Amino acid sequence: MARRPFPRFRISIRVKLMLVASTLLIIPWVGTIYIQEMESYLRKQQEDVLLTRTQMVASVMQSRPDLFNTQTVAPQPTQRIYHIFVRPLRSRIQLDGYLDDWAPYEERMQLFDASNAFKGSESNSLSYQLQLGTYGKHLYVVFRIEDDKITYRRPNSRFLHESDHLSIAMEDKQGRLKRYIVTTLAPGWVNAHQVSDDIYNPDPIRPETRIKGEWQETATGYNIELRIPLSNLGQRISFAIADVDSSESREIDTIISTAGLEDLESLGTLMFPSQEAETLLNRLQRPLTRTWVIDQNNRVIARTGSLVQQDEDLTDPEAEPKYSLLTGLMSLFYKMILKQPATEFHDELLNASRLNSEEFRRALQGTPDIRWRQTPDKEVNILTATFPVLNGDQVIGAIAIEQTSNSILLVQNRAMEIMFNLSALAFLIASFVLLVFATRLSLRVRRLRDATNEAITSDGRVVGGIKATQDSDEIGDLSRGVSDMLDRLSQYNRYLESMASKLSHELRTPITVVRSSLDNLNESTDPSDVKTYSGRARQGIERLDNILTRMSEATRLEQTMQSEKLSTFNIAKVIEGCIEGYRQVHTDIEFCFQSTHDDEYKITGSPDLIAQLLDKLVSNAIDFHTPGTPIDFHLSRDSAVTKLVITNTGPTLPDEMQANLFESMVSVRDKKGEQPHLGLGLYIVRLITEFHRGKVFARNRSDNSGVEFHIELPGD
Repeated sequence: MARRPFPRFRISIRVKLMLVASTLLIIPWVGTIYIQEMESYLRKQQEDVLLTRTQMVASVMQSRPDLFNTQTVAPQPTQRIYHIFVRPLRSRIQLDGYLDDWAPYEERMQLFDASNAFKGSESNSLSYQLQLGTYGKHLYVVFRIEDDKITYRRPNSRFLHESDHLSIAMEDKQGRLKRYIVTTLAPGWVNAHQVSDDIYNPDPIRPETRIKGEWQETATGYNIELRIPLSNLGQRISFAIADVDSSESREIDTIISTAGLEDLESLGTLMFPSQEAETLLNRLQRPLTRTWVIDQNNRVIARTGSLVQQDEDLTDPEAEPKYSLLTGLMSLFYKMILKQPATEFHDELLNASRLNSEEFRRALQGTPDIRWRQTPDKEVNILTATFPVLNGDQVIGAIAIEQTSNSILLVQNRAMEIMFNLSALAFLIASFVLLVFATRLSLRVRRLRDATNEAITSDGRVVGGIKATQDSDEIGDLSRGVSDMLDRLSQYNRYLESMASKLSHELRTPITVVRSSLDNLNESTDPSDVKTYSGRARQGIERLDNILTRMSEATRLEQTMQSEKLSTFNIAKVIEGCIEGYRQVHTDIEFCFQSTHDDEYKITGSPDLIAQLLDKLVSNAIDFHTPGTPIDFHLSRDSAVTKLVITNTGPTLPDEMQANLFESMVSVRDKKGEQPHLGLGLYIVRLITEFHRGKVFARNRSDNSGVEFHIELPGD
């Protein structure tokens, strides 16, 4: 049972070239790796630029040392001491208990939860957010309180602490500790009440109408908005929210405070920004940077700028880029695949009133520093550059400028977009060119295939030819090679088709001689006739044997060459010896030998095989030479190649036979002689030449007067 061919998946040349073109995708891959590796260089450049700017701002601030002496010395921070940096408001706050007026300052919200509990369990659900700001002569405070149960003050009760309330402990202008409680019977307008110094059982002294505000319930608790005259305030204040859950016992379950409440030393420090310092910094401020000014106690005395794009910076319609549809789609695509700069992130230093990290401590010790930190939500990295501010030889403060890694990410993304766009354009152009080239290539191959199919029938007969193209590429070479192959196959097929008649002619004569001799032997009784007829029969048998010998000569020669021993010999001596033998056998033919050098022509090979080669060439020359003309031998050396040319005058070679004259069983003889000619002589010449690592070819003489055979052998 015949085996079925294994099915193979067919891939066209166009598909293969497109797959080859896909290797261009390595360009954006390498470019991406390179751009990512550039991040360290961009970071270093950003660090150098930011530190230089920080040094410049510090130099400007050194001219105003008085700006660092506007605050009293605060106590060293502890776990219960907080320092509140109070920044100005842009407009007056309407006291209505709603947070609409505070929306522009949302980033200033500070969270206080169970971890800040002054009293009670840390598992309590009470928490609140706090904001402070100044406008005109007042300090505005808002509390957003999360409380699952609100307990209001009982009517006519003199105990203000037996309900949910706000406690305020602050220092007045005279440096005295004052305590106030804000509570209410129901949502609405509220006033503070000054109370005694006992924080656990305060007794009301009198209402403080200058501290007033609004209490407003929300879905998750309640809001308190207050306004406190700055004339009442010293430099310290603490706030505490007390939670009473039981309306029966009225006991305080939890107190969450911003700082200590016991005495003046435990209160939080109020830090009001220096307007002069901020005005000075605003002149030097750059977009998307934040500048801090701290004193020698790590307290923030001024802050300007923001690390995120502000809404007012986006309101200019002229600044909005105009996108076409394609550009918009590309921009959307890049936003999907590339990490975009974060416009919102959690910044733990946003509302800081003290800056105590290592780079600030080093700056206050007189050493500039650079540090990267990652935001808690890991959205961006923030670079901080610090530089000391000196008054003479004394460090009086430090300048810090911060900038996010968004600028690096923007540069990387822009580089990525340009690289991807150029790579995509290059890929499209290359793909189009390769597709056109592959289409043309496949058409040429198909034409060659169709021409080949038309030239050869299904039974293997060559019925036509292929017109060779003049293209200089490999397909042109293939078409010329196929055309030449078909020509040689055509000639070979014609030779094979005539082989039967050749063999019939060569075999019929000796067979007829043998048959007639045997018939005559049967009829003759004369001894002399018997001898004659038996001699003729023997000659016929010898001719048959000669035919068989010639047919197997090439095979025997190949076997002989496999075991032939090589030696170094002078080919000129071999040629001269053979010519002497030809002269003795063929006395009617002139053999001329000429060499261009007097030295020896040494080659490595077999003298016997060279002699056999000469026999075949001379036999061929004798058969085709014109009687009365010589056969010439010319031996020469060119570099390391020994060249032998054998020339005879006579008929020329057909053009179509010159290329395959040395193939097996190829003959151009028209006349039939007594000796059989099966087209093996020149094939044996080629075998011997190739055995000696040489080459042989035949061509017509330049004057078309005959044929010359060229043999080139490597010399020693």
